[in-house]
Amino acid sequence: MKFIIMLINPPRVDGYPVVREERFEHKDIGSVYPPLSLLYMAAILEKNPDYSVTVLDACGFDMTLNQVRNEMIKNGPDVVISRCGFDTQEQDLKVLENAKSMGAITVLRSKIIADVPVIRDAILKSCRTDIFMDGEPDAVVENLMTALYESKKAFAQRWQGQGCAFDAGEKKDDRFRERLETVPGISYYYNGKLTTTQPAEDVEDLDSLPFPAYHLLPSLKPYHTGVMDAPFALIQTTRGCPFACTFCAFGKSKCRERSIESVIAELKHLRDKFKIKSFLFFDDTISIKQGRVQELCRRMVEEGLHKLKWTACTRANMVSYEMLKEMKKAGMKEIAIGIETGSDAILKNIKKGVTLSDIRQAAKWCHELGIMFYGLAIIGLPGETKETVDETVKFIKEIDPFYTQFCFSTPFPNTDMFEYYEKNNLLLTKDWGKYFPLSDEPVIRTEALTAAELKELRAKAYSKILMRPLYLLRQVRPFDWKWNVTGLIKISQRILRVLTGRPVR
Repeated sequence: MKFIIMLINPPRVDGYPVVREERFEHKDIGSVYPPLSLLYMAAILEKNPDYSVTVLDACGFDMTLNQVRNEMIKNGPDVVISRCGFDTQEQDLKVLENAKSMGAITVLRSKIIADVPVIRDAILKSCRTDIFMDGEPDAVVENLMTALYESKKAFAQRWQGQGCAFDAGEKKDDRFRERLETVPGISYYYNGKLTTTQPAEDVEDLDSLPFPAYHLLPSLKPYHTGVMDAPFALIQTTRGCPFACTFCAFGKSKCRERSIESVIAELKHLRDKFKIKSFLFFDDTISIKQGRVQELCRRMVEEGLHKLKWTACTRANMVSYEMLKEMKKAGMKEIAIGIETGSDAILKNIKKGVTLSDIRQAAKWCHELGIMFYGLAIIGLPGETKETVDETVKFIKEIDPFYTQFCFSTPFPNTDMFEYYEKNNLLLTKDWGKYFPLSDEPVIRTEALTAAELKELRAKAYSKILMRPLYLLRQVRPFDWKWNVTGLIKISQRILRVLTGRPVR
């Protein structure tokens, strides 16, 4: 008896692709990422010969909810595992509602929601999903599926004949509950009782994990970023971030590293089997350990992997000239660095642990080395005024990134910053569907600025940065017509979004 498991990345929402990962859980613009977390879980589960494992990426392949439903009907899953974006949870849960209607046990994961039990418990009590993964999925999924498979074998007749064992009103078997209680890192609402089991330990040895099951996707062609072309992949060399930035929903966690050999082996696997052209090192802070990035980059050059294009994200105070030089040699075309603000006072307020001098120096090195520096800035942080926004715009003009993204401050409810806005009556809504950082509508105000003023200041900031003649001229590459055409289109699209008041990346 095969145990049929489907891992489903829900459809896009309002036309936007959604990233539903351990370090990014909201809608995006201009990029489509593979469902890395689901692919890791699938790789773990497919090792069991009793399981039939399928990955369906409705977001990547732009499928409708009805198409997803048809695929579930065709596969007849015993279990459906899915993730949700924080701002798309209502839409994403429809996949699991459909799966439950077919008699499948449903499992949900969201890092942010796991950190906010009141939201998690409301979802469970609404019976839109059966089980919630509180812990890191790779550390939970194998034990959970074992418990569900054993339950399936124990009362297969009832499960198949009467639908989901979590159906309201059905007389429950205590053996099923007892099996679930042994699984660390989950919560569930069963027989009228909400249960949270003991915490699951995060995966300590990342080398012990199999490579993500990219082979379960039809192709890698849908995946790309604004700069990185398809076929495109995500690769993690570390997990976790020890820093305590008050606005971040994914910080204050233990950092774990993969060995260099493991990373190199996966890169070669992706290059040779899937013919990837580009990738993103999907680490919170890839340069967390001094010397490690340089060693990785040197090995990439030795293995011929420097012919691939790639990008990464890190902190301005955790790079050096030599590190960036090695990264460029190894194929890095772009690096994203959190600027956040041009105000020293606000940087201290948000406990960033980075100074304007750090950012200025990192930008200088990137310019000297010819690395595209992508700046990430936030409008509306605690203490924001018109003057501090002006400081940010002035600072960005000074350091002159290749591109700057202005987000509104979006205090996810598992952040320290959420408490600040709530306590000071600066939170405008708790409609989580509006917590989209790239939106043109802020969910907060500051003591000095209304939502309308924040919108106006953000639009002006984009205009002042994007519409500088010298900035536009510097984007032209005399001998690269493809870059000039695609670059012109992308910049024009961003300017048009700013002028028409639409979300912009």
